[in-house]
Amino acid sequence: MSIKDVKINKYRVCIILTAVMIITSVLFIGPEVGVADQGDFDRIMNISGLSLLDKDKNNPDFIRFFKYIVTEYKINPIDNLSKTIKGCSISYLIVPISKVIRMFGENIFKTKYLALIYSCLYTLALIIILKAFNIKNTLNSIIVSTLILLIFFDGNYLVWFNSLYGEPMMIVTLSLFIACVLNYIHCKYAIKNCKNITINIAFIIITAFLFLGSKLQVTISLPIIIALILKIIWDNRLCLSKISLGALCILIYILVLYPIGICNKSDNLCKDTEYNSVFYGVLNGSKTPRQDLIDLGLNPDMSIEAGKHSYLEKTEYEKYIPGAEITNEEFYSKVSNLSLAKFYLTHPIRLFEGMEYTAGKAFNTSTSLGKCSQNYSELPIVEFHRFTIWSDFRDHILPKNLYFIVAVYLIIIIHSIHDYINSKSNLEFKNRILLLWVVMLIGIIQFPMPFVGNGKADTAKQLFLFNFIFDGLLLCMFTYVYLKLKTFYKRKLQRK
Repeated sequence: MSIKDVKINKYRVCIILTAVMIITSVLFIGPEVGVADQGDFDRIMNISGLSLLDKDKNNPDFIRFFKYIVTEYKINPIDNLSKTIKGCSISYLIVPISKVIRMFGENIFKTKYLALIYSCLYTLALIIILKAFNIKNTLNSIIVSTLILLIFFDGNYLVWFNSLYGEPMMIVTLSLFIACVLNYIHCKYAIKNCKNITINIAFIIITAFLFLGSKLQVTISLPIIIALILKIIWDNRLCLSKISLGALCILIYILVLYPIGICNKSDNLCKDTEYNSVFYGVLNGSKTPRQDLIDLGLNPDMSIEAGKHSYLEKTEYEKYIPGAEITNEEFYSKVSNLSLAKFYLTHPIRLFEGMEYTAGKAFNTSTSLGKCSQNYSELPIVEFHRFTIWSDFRDHILPKNLYFIVAVYLIIIIHSIHDYINSKSNLEFKNRILLLWVVMLIGIIQFPMPFVGNGKADTAKQLFLFNFIFDGLLLCMFTYVYLKLKTFYKRKLQRK
């Protein structure tokens, strides 16, 4: 090992220690912080064998939703293992943690245990990504690592780790997926080692499996990820034995079935989003609600519910209550994703207005939900400022408009296509760009989904993954500009 390699390894150790210090200061130093439940946790608790503690159930002053975090849950036997296996992938972490807890004679699941696992996996992804990039220059390594820590270890990302939301599982597993693909690219094209190629591809499929199962909204990314994995297998068709190829095909088959099964079991949630997409989206603020309903192939009488979402009290609806028989007949049986897509394609101005609204809600990873427990403060604490330098900058400085978002994507697409064409036989670089395009496409799909699929309900929260990916694109831009400027000044000095 050269002196240069030793220096780089020392800096990597420093980066890991810095990441640990940031995580500790955000999540594991009192008062304990997290994100309060807004009604999403039940789906996870039901399939993971968790329930509220008896003391909380029997406490008349206990407030579960919106204002305060709940960090302790009772561990119960799994009623239906099939539902757990086919459910959200976060249960794949919760259930083993619960098993370990019970081995020590305890019966209380603490969300900080889950936060610890997230933190370890997230940091592991960082280590693999930095190693796969194999940045030889010490200064470049320090700058890139510092930007990664500043952006992706921001407190408004980490605080979600101490909760049962799917958001942290989503970004952690996407990070691991990216790390595994980069590691595969580095092994195959940089060091040209095909010895563990089957294991490397298997890890890509496993992390993709966990990512696609993290939240319902990411299941739409299945075709993109499958295309990338099939491309990887095709590139290695001469390296893989028949047994290895068969095993990988079985994993891909499971990978395809898993998100499809999640979609099929989410009928109630889909009905809520269908209601929101029309009444709280298409009709919300519309000057022609009756005509809009006709264009959707629906009864124009339902315009009386315009501007309402599916979570109001029943008394607040005029006639078409979510889940009611008349609503099933007149709305749920007739509306579809296809009819919504057709509506927006034939009403491009309405789609553009919806995307402008969505852009106005982008770049915000914080939330107005409570961050501390009821025991710590009776006054709900929603403000959070532990290592939030980047999210504060992004929220207050970056322009929240559609033109800025489109400009960033176009700049990166144009430059990446140019670099891809000019890279000639550099297969390592070309495959990295392909991965960049895959991640960009996942982000692009995530952007219109909140408004088109759920109206104006909870838009900022549903842009969580888009914001995470957009941060990654900004990191790519910062790094690209820095390297170009460095090369420019280096050549300028050489001429002198």
